[in-house]
Amino acid sequence: MELIKQIKDAENQAKEIVEKARKDASAKMEQVRLAYEQQLRAAQKERQQVISDAVAQAEKAAEAQVAELIEQGRKQIEAVRSACQGRVDACATKIVAKLEQIG
Repeated sequence: MELIKQIKDAENQAKEIVEKARKDASAKMEQVRLAYEQQLRAAQKERQQVISDAVAQAEKAAEAQVAELIEQGRKQIEAVRSACQGRVDACATKIVAKLEQIG
């Protein structure tokens, strides 16, 4: 009889140990899940920051390139005007001379 009682006590202790191990494992699993989610959120935030920084840097570089291209275009327009101004003046002089001859 005593042996049966000891066996039942041992079974109950084993059940308690298994249940405690289950609870501990479940708690540990929840801690790991929460840590993973926190790390994932941090990684996503860092990723978004890197993207934002890259976009800002690209916009700044594009603005600089646009300004440079506008300046180059302005210089080219001035060069063409300067190159053509002599011809325009010469043509205007010829037209005025022809009109004076006619009139």
